[in-house]
Order: sequence, then structure tokens, then C-alpha cells
Amino acid sequence: MTLLRRRSVFAAKTETTVGTEIALTGADGVYNARDFMIEPGIGMTRREGQGGFNYLKSIPEGMMGTCKIVHDLAYDGTNIPTWASVLLPACGWVDTGGLFSPVSQGPGGGGVKTLTIGHYFDGKMKKLTGAMGTWVVTCPTGKVAQIEFTFTGKYFENETDIALIAPTYPTDPPLRFADGGITWSAVAICTANVTIDAGNSVIMRECAEAGNRTGFKSAVITDRVPVITADPEAVLVATENRDSQWLAFTAAAMVVTLNTTSGAIVFTAAAAQIEDKKNGDRSGLITDDLKFLCTAGATADTELTINFT
Repeated sequence: MTLLRRRSVFAAKTETTVGTEIALTGADGVYNARDFMIEPGIGMTRREGQGGFNYLKSIPEGMMGTCKIVHDLAYDGTNIPTWASVLLPACGWVDTGGLFSPVSQGPGGGGVKTLTIGHYFDGKMKKLTGAMGTWVVTCPTGKVAQIEFTFTGKYFENETDIALIAPTYPTDPPLRFADGGITWSAVAICTANVTIDAGNSVIMRECAEAGNRTGFKSAVITDRVPVITADPEAVLVATENRDSQWLAFTAAAMVVTLNTTSGAIVFTAAAAQIEDKKNGDRSGLITDDLKFLCTAGATADTELTINFT
């Protein structure tokens, strides 16, 4: 039987107990995910034999895996979309009344969650449990904005044969990065592309437990360095002195807005600082290729927020 890549469905569900599998059903395939695949990442310990250049059977080490998915930045202006309500808390961004803020805690604390993730593909399924991750938002001007998640978790069991579930596509419209814009230090800037990188560091928590072959308890986020890159058109010093702002380590609010007909998704960095500045060329236009570090806000865990308004 030939298995086809396009006959694939992504499913994910928040775990009730950190690192413990929660059963997936067709109701959990509610994403318009693409370019996704679960890849095991299992090292093998080689064992030298005796009497010659021969080896005994290798032994599997810690059993973990990764899953990347791409999802449109979709929002109907009213209801928090599932890609946000389920996937963002497993990346450390927790919802309070539509405002997702980063939380510096391990899974199970402060609303931070772990996921069970399934990749159904043409009659088979791979699964991760105890998964946490990071994300990168890409906003090409005039085109659909996208978010790419990378999750790491336990490869708890072997792939199995199972019927392909039917996806339930979200009805939220994908947002184009056109109606909206970007400002820094209250100055609007014209860009061809903006990238917002959560910058999470994700590791696996080693743990020996009865009935757990993996050697891990769950994934955990141990650090976060949010970075925003943009390529605004270069301007005169009299308009905005970006060299001075860069070298004087000026930090100012940066706001990236994607509007819908009835609301908006707004990314806010309370104190974004230029870390790098280079000149670029966009079809003959001189640009300033900028990298901003999202530095600490007025209070902890406010350096980069996502507001569904």
C-alpha cells in the first residue's frame, strides 16, 4: 500500500496531567495545519564487540521527538481561535481575557500546559506526549500572516495503524498583513516583512518512571529571548535617527497590528531595542534591516504580548 503525505491530519489536545497522554479523537483535529511531521529524535548507544571490528546491537537512548506545523494567523474578531487557546499555552503564553502574556514557570504552573500531539497519515499515526514548544510569526506585507510552531515531547509509543480522522477546518478568516501596520517609538514604518520570534529554549526533563520507556517526564521551557526583525525603508536622520537610537541602546514600544473587519491581533513589545542595523536593498529601495530585542517591560513577563481585541 502506498502512503501519501497529503493524506495527513494534525491533532493536539491539552493534557490534564503534565506529561501524561490524553486520548485524541477526531474532535481534536480542528486546525488548518500544514507542512507538519512528527520526527523521532532517538540516539543509539553503540557497543563494541570483541575479537575484531564488530559491533553488538545498539541500544536506544532517551526517546523524544519534534513536531513542526505551520498555521495561518486566523481570527474572526470575536472568539479566541483554537490554534491560540490550545497551542500558545504550551509555548508559555497564557490567556487572560484575550491577552496572551509569557509566563516564566514550568508546565502545570501559571496556566502553562503540555500537549499530546498526533500526526495521522494515511492509515498510521505518530504521537508525542508532554510536548512544549516555541513559535515564529511571519508577516509578509500584503500576504497571509503565518505562525510556525516547533514542539518537543516524548516519543511515548511506536507508530500505530489507525484510520485517518476527518479534519474540522476552522472558519476564522486568515489575516493578511495589509490592514494594520507596525510602529516603533510611535513612528509608523513601512516594511516588506516582519518576523516575531518567541525565542523559547525547550529541553526534555530526564526522569525514570515505571511504565515510561522514554526516560523523560515532559518538555519544559527554560529560557525565552523574543526577537523581532523588520526591513523598513531607510529614512533621513531628521525623520528618525535610527543610528543614534541603536547606539544609545534606546528602547521603545513596538506594536504590530493585523486588523480584521471586527477586531485585531496585536503584538506588543513594551520596550523593543535595536540590536542590529544593516542597510539592505529592496528592488532599488534602501532599507534598514533591523533586529529588535524585546527587553523587560514595567513588570515581569510583559516583554511581548499577543492581544486578540
